[in-house]
Amino acid sequence: MDHVPHTGDVSPRSTQKGAFMGIFDKAKAAFGGGPGDGTDWAAQAQAAQELASQHLRDAGYTDGSPITMANAASVTAQASADHDVLNAYGQELNRIIAIGETGTSVITGLVDTGDRTAGNPWYLVDAEVSLAGRESYVIQSRQMVPPQALASYAVGTTHEIKVDPADPTKTAFTS
Repeated sequence: MDHVPHTGDVSPRSTQKGAFMGIFDKAKAAFGGGPGDGTDWAAQAQAAQELASQHLRDAGYTDGSPITMANAASVTAQASADHDVLNAYGQELNRIIAIGETGTSVITGLVDTGDRTAGNPWYLVDAEVSLAGRESYVIQSRQMVPPQALASYAVGTTHEIKVDPADPTKTAFTS
């Protein structure tokens, strides 16, 4: 095999015209980051920390202060507990959706319980449920309704619903 002499710097860190550039250098350049571009990395890090603190406050884990050694265990425990609640709730909804009878429902009442899981409020939802070939009936269920979806569940709105055939009080809204 012939050896071809190497001329010029073609290392991944080279920035000479026509030379290779590292993948992260390309990303930095694409997003306006890099040496000498005026980016204040400390300010970006501070803004990211403030955003993280805001999310922790919104989820109810802290008062908005950063995670420290003093509060890390309690924050982690609450986040883990919320994870378990969210997981169980999601599994139950998926179970009902998989086996449930399709019907329609009209929201007749919506009351915030004051409970929160990962910052999402729980509501007592009253609904009139109609299934094909059956008389309609009223249920009250505890549902998590994220703030951004709340307007969709206003009193008087109609939704597709799945109903557990073994227990018609167990439902899952699918629209």
